[in-house]
Amino acid sequence: MSLSLTLIGTGAVRANPARGGPGQLLELPDGRRLLFDCGRCTVGNLARLGFAAESVSHVFLTHLHFDHVCDLPYLVLLSWNNGRAGPLPVYGPPGTGEFLEHAVRAAYARDIGSRVAHGKSLDGLEWTVRTLAAEGTIAAWGNVEISVLRSSHAGLHNLNYRIDLPGRRIGITSDTEPDPRFAEFYRNADLLVCECSGTSAFLGDKPWGGWHMTPERVAALVNDAAVREVVLKHFVVEDFPGGEGAAEAMAESVRRLTGAEVIAGCDGFRWSADDV
Repeated sequence: MSLSLTLIGTGAVRANPARGGPGQLLELPDGRRLLFDCGRCTVGNLARLGFAAESVSHVFLTHLHFDHVCDLPYLVLLSWNNGRAGPLPVYGPPGTGEFLEHAVRAAYARDIGSRVAHGKSLDGLEWTVRTLAAEGTIAAWGNVEISVLRSSHAGLHNLNYRIDLPGRRIGITSDTEPDPRFAEFYRNADLLVCECSGTSAFLGDKPWGGWHMTPERVAALVNDAAVREVVLKHFVVEDFPGGEGAAEAMAESVRRLTGAEVIAGCDGFRWSADDV
């Protein structure tokens, strides 16, 4: 049985035509498809990569910055339009339920009413929200366990994820400041998908620069946690003048500081393990 993770989007806030907003799809051996964040272009990139919107079985949100959730209403509405069989389970920070009610039912009330008036059933236009106010294990199916750890980011309730299977551990960070607890949380991870928004020089003069990870911060985490493979994401620096080629340069910095296998993620990159 195989386990795979696909980067759906590796960009951030700005409309980078080469990178969609944050999104990662984890395919479990039992067939579940778990989407972590749902930023700009997520639904279109899912389709481009061969994943139907209605095939997403669960959604996990890291935080409620718009670049991480702006495509979630589209995912909900399109999967309903395409025949989703049941409610979409959504896990996220406090405020997730209110976001969905406002961004789907309220914002698209006329659209929904029009479709229902012409015969469309409301079945499938449903979701369940698990509000993740506490740390620890938040979901388990058979031998799969998903855990969360909070960290600081822009004053928001901010969630980092870990997925454990027999013999495998995958970590997915949110946008985040460094946290000493990451070392234990991600200990011996086979794969860590970690934000690396920009270099220290780039982030140093930005008022929001302290909210994010730099190559040096990523490297310290990788070394402290003994992570085997790292894929970088959330490249903000590329969206500013002079940022061309920064993603690969930052990956090389992390390689040099850790000796780990480090990849500068791109939309559509796929990691897999067949011995799960």
